[in-house]
Amino acid sequence: MPRYLKLIVCIVFFTNNAFSQYSDNLIRLRKEIKAGKNSACDILKKIDTKSLSTADNALYLYLRAKCDDLTNIQDSAFDYFIRSKKAYLAIDSIDRAMEMNLEISYLLSAQQNNSIDCFKYANESLRYADKSNNLILKAKTYTHLGMLYLDEEKYNQSLDYYKKAQLLVKKIGKPAMESAINNNLAVLFNEALKMPDSALYYLDKDLSYIKIKGQPQDYYYNYTNRASAYTHKGHYKEAIKLLLQADSLNFNSQVTKPFIYGTLALNYGEINDYNNAYKYALLNKQFSDSLNITNQNISINEIQTKYQTAEKELENTVLKNDNKIQKIVMYAFIALFIVALIIAFLIVKNSRKREKIAAQEKLIEQQKLDKVLKDYELNSIDMMLEGQEKERQRLANDLHDNLGSMLATLKLNFENLKLRKNDLKEHENKLYDRTDELIQEAYQKVRRLAHAKNAGVFASQGLIPAIVKLAEKISIPGKLKIEVIPFGFTDRLDNTQEIAIFRIIQELATNIIKHSQATEATIHLTHHDDNINIIIEDNGVGFKPEAIIDADGMGLTSIKKKTKQLGGTFTIDATPSRGTTILIDLPV
Repeated sequence: MPRYLKLIVCIVFFTNNAFSQYSDNLIRLRKEIKAGKNSACDILKKIDTKSLSTADNALYLYLRAKCDDLTNIQDSAFDYFIRSKKAYLAIDSIDRAMEMNLEISYLLSAQQNNSIDCFKYANESLRYADKSNNLILKAKTYTHLGMLYLDEEKYNQSLDYYKKAQLLVKKIGKPAMESAINNNLAVLFNEALKMPDSALYYLDKDLSYIKIKGQPQDYYYNYTNRASAYTHKGHYKEAIKLLLQADSLNFNSQVTKPFIYGTLALNYGEINDYNNAYKYALLNKQFSDSLNITNQNISINEIQTKYQTAEKELENTVLKNDNKIQKIVMYAFIALFIVALIIAFLIVKNSRKREKIAAQEKLIEQQKLDKVLKDYELNSIDMMLEGQEKERQRLANDLHDNLGSMLATLKLNFENLKLRKNDLKEHENKLYDRTDELIQEAYQKVRRLAHAKNAGVFASQGLIPAIVKLAEKISIPGKLKIEVIPFGFTDRLDNTQEIAIFRIIQELATNIIKHSQATEATIHLTHHDDNINIIIEDNGVGFKPEAIIDADGMGLTSIKKKTKQLGGTFTIDATPSRGTTILIDLPV
């Protein structure tokens, strides 16, 4: 495979970089150098590099390398590429430095019998592209690796890398890069796989892009690769026509001339035009001799050795500095560690102090709450006892004022019967009727008194209001809300039972405040015909019922005993972190 055909494709691909952050003058020169204008290189050499910024200096070195590459001074180009890479690394422009790697690798791959490993530079770029997720650099590196494996005659690997690059370029939308890949694929199918029709397919795709945005050098590469395809197909005259068109384009590259003239000599020979074949064979030799590849390889190796030595010395200096820095960092770390320990000690000490104060405040708050609950319990009992006393007084008054007068009247009636027994028949009916009325009225009075003693007033003046007031009293705004939901309490219970139920609910409510850490609690009281159902639930931290009951941690054992004494049942439904529900059933 002609060595320089491969270089043509690489140059097409790698002159598509963007340099928008640099000076306008250098950007203009870059475009002209890309077009192969030697005059731009002459202007570039006259620039005073001392006036350039660090970024512009890196670009300047890159453009000097491209100029030397175009004029076949490959050893000097190699030197400038190396210096440009170092300049980009110095300003932390790693993306550009990795592109210099690919330029260096391209240059080395085009040199015959060069001992420097060009894969080393390409693989370094690929590792960085993977790490930084630089898709454009990755696509460029894939394309370059495809070319390197093509040179190694590993065609399957070459095609694999070209296809990877093609998929990636379509994904990121870079038609100029896709054009370059099409040219590379054409080289593979032409020179390696001997499939010129496939090569022409990719060159036709490339031509559709070139007609829109192509530069002279883009037509140059397409024409020369297309001519190679026609040569393989035996269409020598079409190949000659394309090669002459390529040579007439305004694109000067000393490196590409030998390929054109050598291919022209080959095609003229195939059509028996020996005069032109001899003419272009001489031109091919003339330009090939001017390349002086052997001497350039020696210079390139010397430059590589020089930079490797410099890099080694720099590494040693950096290593010494790193050791010093590591010692400084170690001492600083020890100092920071000691300071951190002191700060941690103070934080822990302060935290424990705050915890102690918080515990004391919580204890004081709990003591206040216990006092409020105790006072409220005593007040509630006093109110109930006072209510009982008033009830007894009312019963005594009713007995004295109503039933007593009725019985006295009844007594007088019977005495009147005794005194008037002689004329009893005359008043018999009236006296019996009156006596019957008095007895009936006295009976009704006794029934009403008995009913009032057992039932009396409505429950709104007994157990439920007391529990509602308790809930209001112990609720804490913003922290704990206790709601009471009664149902079916139309009549009062026995006074002793009311007091017992009140005390049970009061103790369970106290447990909610002390232990549950709840924000909401509900007390359900339901009065059925022959039993009372009490459900107390909260949204607190919950607990394991067996552990708490075994240890009597919240007085639940005593509440359970009280419930049993009243003939009821006591059930706990609690789970850690999911709240607690207490169920009590009592017979009426």
